[in-house]
Amino acid sequence: MIWKKDKLRPTQPYFVFDTEDFFQEVYLQQGISHFYTYRFREAKALRLVPDGCIDLFFDYGDGKMSGWARGTPTAYKVEARQECNAWHDVFGVRFMPGVQPGLLNVTMKELFDKCVPLEPILGVDCSWLKALSEETDFYQRIRVLLDAYTKAERKREKPFGKSELVLSIKQMVYDSDGKIKVSELGGRTGYSERYINKVFIEKMGFSPKTFCKIIQFQRALEFLNYGAPDKMTDAAVALGYYDQPQFIRDFTRYAGITPKNYLKLVEGKQYQAKIKDTNLLHEKKGNSSV
Repeated sequence: MIWKKDKLRPTQPYFVFDTEDFFQEVYLQQGISHFYTYRFREAKALRLVPDGCIDLFFDYGDGKMSGWARGTPTAYKVEARQECNAWHDVFGVRFMPGVQPGLLNVTMKELFDKCVPLEPILGVDCSWLKALSEETDFYQRIRVLLDAYTKAERKREKPFGKSELVLSIKQMVYDSDGKIKVSELGGRTGYSERYINKVFIEKMGFSPKTFCKIIQFQRALEFLNYGAPDKMTDAAVALGYYDQPQFIRDFTRYAGITPKNYLKLVEGKQYQAKIKDTNLLHEKKGNSSV
């Protein structure tokens, strides 16, 4: 199907709908989905959907930079935003579903459904934050953050035991677009469903079944953002839902509106035109080799 990308690119569509000048640099390497930047002025609430991801983002406004880490919710939610009168720029990175970046000294479970100040939960080296606060260019901000992240990843220990099991489960869920059953996860790993559930909740804060539903929902967003089906029944079948009612029920819980109304929003707000893909890392690499 042409709508399906080689790798799922987790999205927060309301970031695109509710902000100005939304740019993203798709990376899909080193556990990173993409970098993004946007502007906002009004202090209206921020609408969030489940994506299974951790985001690090940086708010540039009022002459200073503040850094935050956000964990995934498991249902649609509205997050209050601070009052502001001037334009604020936001720069962020979204990691792939289930990836816990080595920059942080907290677990995904500790970030689950939370948004917390970044500096207290960073590792020992925070010197890159000052460099990031001084950059105004999207590419330069990416460069600083990517360099700090790469160094942190090189130092981290390889996963073993429970962490290795959870990593394996997350990859199987991701590869199946969320359509794998917990019983099948048990068969592939050799562990009981009960143990898999226990360990996954211990590390992630929610069950593998919930993670499956989040990944399936993210594929549904991608389908509606880029596929525009003629019938919702076609969408439900293509995405592996049991039937159309289940698709509508799950999607509404995660997106806050029905698939039909979401599709109207995509078309009315011209989602594809509003989100601008950059190719900065490829261009800079190409220029340096000339």
